[in-house]
Amino acid sequence: MNMIGVERPSAVGRPICLHFVGASSVTGGGGSNTFVRALARRQADLGWRPIIVLNQNAGDIDRPLAEPAHGELEIRVLPPVLGITRKAYYARRPDAAPSVCNLFEELKPAVAHFHTLGLTAGMLHLEAVKAVGARTIVTYHTGGISCPQTGLLENGVSPCDGRLEITRCTRCRLANRGMPVKLAQLLARIDLTDGTERREGVIGRILSSRRMTKTFITAFHAAIELIDVFHIQSRWIADVLRQNGVPEEKIAFVEMGVSQNPVAFDAHLPEMFNETRPLRLVFAGRCSDVKGIETILEALKRIDRRAPLTISLFGSGWNSDYGARLLGPFEGDKRLLPPRVVVAERMLEELVAHDACLVPSVWLETGPLAVYEAMAAGLPIIGSRLGGIAERVRDNVDGLLFSARNAIELASRIESLLASPAELRRLRRNIRPQRTFDHMACELDAIYRCATPDVGPQLTYGP
Repeated sequence: MNMIGVERPSAVGRPICLHFVGASSVTGGGGSNTFVRALARRQADLGWRPIIVLNQNAGDIDRPLAEPAHGELEIRVLPPVLGITRKAYYARRPDAAPSVCNLFEELKPAVAHFHTLGLTAGMLHLEAVKAVGARTIVTYHTGGISCPQTGLLENGVSPCDGRLEITRCTRCRLANRGMPVKLAQLLARIDLTDGTERREGVIGRILSSRRMTKTFITAFHAAIELIDVFHIQSRWIADVLRQNGVPEEKIAFVEMGVSQNPVAFDAHLPEMFNETRPLRLVFAGRCSDVKGIETILEALKRIDRRAPLTISLFGSGWNSDYGARLLGPFEGDKRLLPPRVVVAERMLEELVAHDACLVPSVWLETGPLAVYEAMAAGLPIIGSRLGGIAERVRDNVDGLLFSARNAIELASRIESLLASPAELRRLRRNIRPQRTFDHMACELDAIYRCATPDVGPQLTYGP
């Protein structure tokens, strides 16, 4: 196999991998941020010089265009992109992306790894990196890679198969904004003339919706030509990509892993739960409607308040209006512990103090980090029977699955564990050792170093 990077000089004599995150920061505990940081840290041991590329915010004019290494991570910061119109948003092509070509000419990267596709890491960036002959990898972190509505939730409610079609996707986008489905279907069929997108206000957005959807789909198909490999972390994503024209040889399945060092956990559980030793459940994720938090709270309402049970909430976003609305009805309910943010590096040692992890997402998780981290801490999953969760949790073996949004079924699952700690012990004993980021980094390294884009069928990992 030919290796890329052999003839590509760099300041430290190593091939360069640029990570485009399309944001002004890579801090925080989100799944994709954790992924980028952990991968970059491990790449140095594999012979790479990883550099994370950030973007200035439009109003942040005093920020330098390049920053020194932050700890062990090398960072570059690009100026804001120019020409951020609605059409540019859907085309993933602003008027200009300053300094991108200069960055590539200076560094001559071997690989550009995209962790999003949008205005700040989109078509202009893909074209510029291909112009210098670098290899392009896109990790499918969220449905927004291929979905104009971003969540792969049809009409904002049910998981979608991801097939791009102008009328269908336009109807979905309109319905997702609260428009009645029948009206959305009617308007989605209307193909208006050029220039409609320049009309301001809600009416202009509605009238130009079909045109914007077409722009998005056209841009995605153009991006396929410029992307050497789509890295997926769940097998369901391959079906989405195939039916939208991504060749099989451009799809590579490399599963997620745990980024932290292993922690020791006590497999002992009491014979019965009580006030002194309640069943300790945890939700670890951001406060967002796609994470299914409403299902947890509705299930909690159905469980006797005297039941020996606590639920910890780990994650950001709870200080939002949405978070306040969720927590309001539970003021004074001691079963629901106050939310708090846990940094990624301490997540396992926080999880290990619990008995099981709730992962009730209503959308299709691409690589549910919460599942890996919880199992690495010895916690069975109580999760939605969807996407990446269902691929990794063996129902009634090392976790319990339920229908997404079904609070009655979730409450029943929780009550079954309250009644039988022995069942919880059985689930915990069946948890398999978890993959690590070291495994994932090595497998991605093989994709980086393959000089031709025929890695899809060959680099297939997991059970």
